[in-house]
Amino acid sequence: MNLQRGVHPHDMFVRCVGLGPQWRFVNYDPSAALHDRYRMDTDFLSPDEELHLANMTMIINAFFGWDFNSCEALRSNGIWCPIDFANACPDSQVTSVHFHFPWLIKANLRWSIYCAATERRMNNDLNWQAYFDIADSDRSFEEKFDGYAQIAQSRFQADEFYEFCDQHLAHLDEVAHEFFGSGTVRDAIRQKVESLFPEHEWDEFTELFWNRVQSGRHDEMVERK
Repeated sequence: MNLQRGVHPHDMFVRCVGLGPQWRFVNYDPSAALHDRYRMDTDFLSPDEELHLANMTMIINAFFGWDFNSCEALRSNGIWCPIDFANACPDSQVTSVHFHFPWLIKANLRWSIYCAATERRMNNDLNWQAYFDIADSDRSFEEKFDGYAQIAQSRFQADEFYEFCDQHLAHLDEVAHEFFGSGTVRDAIRQKVESLFPEHEWDEFTELFWNRVQSGRHDEMVERK
């Protein structure tokens, strides 16, 4: 059971999608139409905020044993407050995440391939005592937070994962870039739109989501350069 409270006022709403030791920051607008809630800006957080939200997401996921989760947080008076972090099967539809869809699929592939190839076993023992020992210490909150993050990185085998990706999946970005510009993806988007939208909107929204996927695809290529 999770107890939540309102956070007022707040000036930013971010969903940090965590998949293993990978994450994606999404500027989220809950007041927008469903297809516009996941915003497409990518440079809206400071480096310190990105590190804080990434660690917060990893800590929460490792604590509960979730490989995949979307941690929602509101910024209020400069402080990030996690408000909804029990999204262990977050919305992954191209009609919702569109611009972020290429990243999501690649992150899912990397983590799934790593787990399969290394025969990574699911951790059935969450061992919360490791967190409690830190919580019961005389450390400052920042020091405790860093300690929790170290536990999370270890449980997600972050160093081993990124070494594996460098050695065996270095070509994935190039392959995915070509794939997400293909007719196969456009047809998949069309099929998804037809399953959710009325017929008179099929052309409009197929074009909308296709163009947003292409924008995300292009931005990721620019970032790699």
